Amino acid sequence: MSPNRRLIIWSLLLTASMLGLAILNLSTGTMTISWPALLGILTGRGNATDMLVLVNFRLPRIVLAIMVGWALALSGNVLQTVTNNPMADPSLLGINNGAGLAVMLLIIGAGTNASLTLSLPIVALAGAWLSTALIFLLANQRQRGISSKRLLLVGVALSGCFSALMVLMTLKLSPDNYQFVMNWLAGSLWGTDWSYIGWALPWLAVGSGILFIQLPVLDAFTLGTTTAQTLGINLKRQQLGLISMAAMLAGVSVAISGGISFIGLITPNLARRIVGSRQRYQLPLAGLLGSTLLLAADTLGKLITTTTELPAGVLVALIGAPYFIYLLVRR
Repeated sequence: MSPNRRLIIWSLLLTASMLGLAILNLSTGTMTISWPALLGILTGRGNATDMLVLVNFRLPRIVLAIMVGWALALSGNVLQTVTNNPMADPSLLGINNGAGLAVMLLIIGAGTNASLTLSLPIVALAGAWLSTALIFLLANQRQRGISSKRLLLVGVALSGCFSALMVLMTLKLSPDNYQFVMNWLAGSLWGTDWSYIGWALPWLAVGSGILFIQLPVLDAFTLGTTTAQTLGINLKRQQLGLISMAAMLAGVSVAISGGISFIGLITPNLARRIVGSRQRYQLPLAGLLGSTLLLAADTLGKLITTTTELPAGVLVALIGAPYFIYLLVRR
């Protein structure tokens, strides 16, 4: 079966899965909405309370999960392609923790007041970009340029450093701020508000669009750095541009959802197994897999316990960590 046909079939399957998960997600939570009541709301005959819960809380959460899963998957796909390493991921390279450290500094300085909702996404995005710039600065060698292996090693080292600093900073937090930070770091999809979605959507749309325009460049990277150079690719400039786009997608995602890891690790590898390494097929399929995976994790987190919601990031990590070990052993 051709990669194009496999992409179409899997796209239809994943879209249908997301639709089913979305309907299940709408009906579950701390306040259960029965199927007849849900059908009544969807047909315009529901009561005001159920309508309020669905439109203002649950529907934005579903849209958020789909957006963030898509963005993290694309970010991981680009990082794996540019570094030619199937274990590259925004969280492993320190991009997610860079955004998290910036948020911690903001909370220590300003607390979790009303202004936080406006400033947190911008600060998280700035942290992601600054951490990316630092990774490039430390990974760059004057004579050899940027080595993919060196880039990964520097990213992992900085990720550990940022993580340690965040742990130390929790000692300075008040109980309320500490609870907020822990939920945020666990990937609780906290930005479930239409205003956050409206803020993030342009960033994610522009970043995704640029990556799809750059599909030929990404394909050149899959052939190896030597071949890419013979094709006239400016490796250093393209690496910087593509990884900056990956950092933007990851930073915006972390800003509105919290510290969700491993989606960028799992989905590109699965997409590569299904449709091959041609980026015109792999990139969109990885995005759809990411959206489906995060929406499934969020829905499962609501089904496991009805009294509280298990953060989606925790469930994704339970899947992603063993998969990372599998990739490590296989290599």
